[in-house]
Amino acid sequence: MRKSLAASISAGVIVFASLATASPASASAKVCGWGGDQSLGYWEVCYSVWGGGLYVDSVEGSARRTDGGPARSIHFEYVKAGNVHWKNSQQYWSNNQTDWQNVKGNVSKAGDYCAKLWVERNGGHYFAGQACVNIHL
Repeated sequence: MRKSLAASISAGVIVFASLATASPASASAKVCGWGGDQSLGYWEVCYSVWGGGLYVDSVEGSARRTDGGPARSIHFEYVKAGNVHWKNSQQYWSNNQTDWQNVKGNVSKAGDYCAKLWVERNGGHYFAGQACVNIHL
């Protein structure tokens, strides 16, 4: 089953939804992972961070539906180190979406920063994958 598999490849790290693994980024980095299921659709989720050390200029979450299914109502949740909620993106009706956030500042601490994809289904929002970048000096 796709969502229960786990693997990581250094440099262009691929992280599956069931992992909390992240690629290191003391500068700019992009990480992608897979998530979702038959009821939510299968998704590739990516997170890009631009900056250097603990300074982050901007971040970008993106999601692309990989099973050829129709658009869904989705949003990104951005989390800081320690899995602390930072902010949610607006809700999009899409099967291929990119959301950019301007940061222009130092993060409060080193650690894994993630973009989590949430898909709306029957009035609820369900986790459909994530990608994480480890920000450090």
